[in-house]
Amino acid sequence: MALTWKLNREPDLAGYKLYIGTASGTYDFPGSPFLTGIVTSYTVSNLPKGHTYFFALSAFDTTGNESALSAEISKSLY
Repeated sequence: MALTWKLNREPDLAGYKLYIGTASGTYDFPGSPFLTGIVTSYTVSNLPKGHTYFFALSAFDTTGNESALSAEISKSLY
């Protein structure tokens, strides 16, 4: 599953964290959050079918400050 987002234009942007879970607001998928680097897309592989997944994104800067989570999106895989 490919996810895309708009670039954060902060000059000290260090990357993004992608949070994935199987319940709204609970990002408990193994490995979550995933560090994506400074990119505007990420492909999530090996998601088992038969579930609805919930995704949220944050940005972090070079000193480790992390933004609030983005609005959550969801996708069912069947």
